[in-house]
Amino acid sequence: MNAMKSIWLLCVSAALAVCAAAEDRCPNKVYSSLSRLVAPGSAVTLHCRGDALLPGLSSPAHPAEWSLNGRPLHSNPQRTVVEDSVLITAARINDAGNYTCHRGGQIVFTVNITVGVSPEKPVLSCYRKVPTQNVRCEWSATYRPIPAPSCKLLVKKGLIGQSSQYNCTFSSTKQRCSCVLPHVEGDTVLYLVSLCVSNSVGAQKSEDQTFTGDSIIKPDPPINVQVHAVMRSSRSLWVNWSKPLSWKTDFYRLRYQVRYRTGQQGEYQLLPTRDPRLLISDAGPRRRYEVQVRGQEEFEHGQWSAWSHEAHGYTWAEPELQTQGYQSTHGVHKDLLAGTVGGIVDSLFSQSEGSGLWEEELEVQASSNDSDLLARHTGWVTGVTLLVAAILVSLFITQYWKKIKAQLLKLGGLAPHFRPLFAKVREPQMTPDLQGIPLSSPPSSGALTERREEAAPLASPAPASPLHLMNMGYFLVPLAEQQGGPSLGPRSQESE
Repeated sequence: MNAMKSIWLLCVSAALAVCAAAEDRCPNKVYSSLSRLVAPGSAVTLHCRGDALLPGLSSPAHPAEWSLNGRPLHSNPQRTVVEDSVLITAARINDAGNYTCHRGGQIVFTVNITVGVSPEKPVLSCYRKVPTQNVRCEWSATYRPIPAPSCKLLVKKGLIGQSSQYNCTFSSTKQRCSCVLPHVEGDTVLYLVSLCVSNSVGAQKSEDQTFTGDSIIKPDPPINVQVHAVMRSSRSLWVNWSKPLSWKTDFYRLRYQVRYRTGQQGEYQLLPTRDPRLLISDAGPRRRYEVQVRGQEEFEHGQWSAWSHEAHGYTWAEPELQTQGYQSTHGVHKDLLAGTVGGIVDSLFSQSEGSGLWEEELEVQASSNDSDLLARHTGWVTGVTLLVAAILVSLFITQYWKKIKAQLLKLGGLAPHFRPLFAKVREPQMTPDLQGIPLSSPPSSGALTERREEAAPLASPAPASPLHLMNMGYFLVPLAEQQGGPSLGPRSQESE
């Protein structure tokens, strides 16, 4: 399928090139024998005799008179006029023009001086960074054309389409010509384009290019490439990155390629992915890797971007003991904690034999390591002891809480069963105004006599007792009177 498409594009391109050749809109300037191109800064000497003498005049019978563009020519700091010659020490742009020598009112010599640098033949490059943008075409000059050239893009759409041209901009600082070709998203029209660059010195035209809008999509390289080690995996690397800032669309996505190698001399390994992250699982342990990423439109339209900047990372490595002396002294710590003096002596001798350290250095290192390790173990033992003690105390309190509570109540002078104490309530006295008023309807004489006899034993004052809120009899006194029970006791006698 791709081969057929390439052949079709080649045939169409050839046909368009034939049509464009017949219509050349970038004519180059042709210099005659009476014109000269001079580079800026070069020296120029003009003589009013020699090959430039006009026919019929063989000798300078009259003094020479020079003019520039029809005006008399005189000497200045950059130009010297001496009799039959004109000397320009360093040609500049304003030195360009038509130089003429007159003798006796007749033209003896004439030449057209052009000061500048003709532009080189441009090499056009067209691309689209995003499928939603227009076509951009650029050319960068390898040397500076003088004066600054003008650029225009010559475009022909299809085999029978009309030709058009678009003006471009030339940057003097970047020495680059930039053009914008309007393009409709999704349009599959075939373009034939070329670039014409011209100035007062000359003009150059680039080779014709043919393309479609989708075939020149070229995104910018991915950014923020980072390489991380995978914890406890010495053969894995985690790589992540971000899409370029110019890819300002979520409808179209990118696919990526990641290449990596060890050092600067190794061969690259290539891995494809469609996500902005990748796990490399075949890396070597304890090695430094160089990683780069590039992107392309997800349906393989257009070209791959340039490779991103290099990112570097190391695979994960398990921490090792720093020196052999530390390994041997580690055995000393074990023996010291266990209380084995023989093991300490043996480990010290083995260390002095194999480590290559002097005895004084060995003792200092062992003492410092011993103090650090003992302090660390002491902290652990203290923490575990405090934790166990807290657990035992909590279990003891939980099991014997009732007994502890009873002991605490006894120590505080409180009874096991708490009964609140209340102040004694004084019995209210009847005022003289209320003594003559009965509390209820007067009973019959017989009943009254019986009540007096029954209430007589109750006349003695009862011992004072605290008021008890749960005694419901306080609220049943009126009901007892209705049922014929005793009334107010001593109060009734006093009222009578």
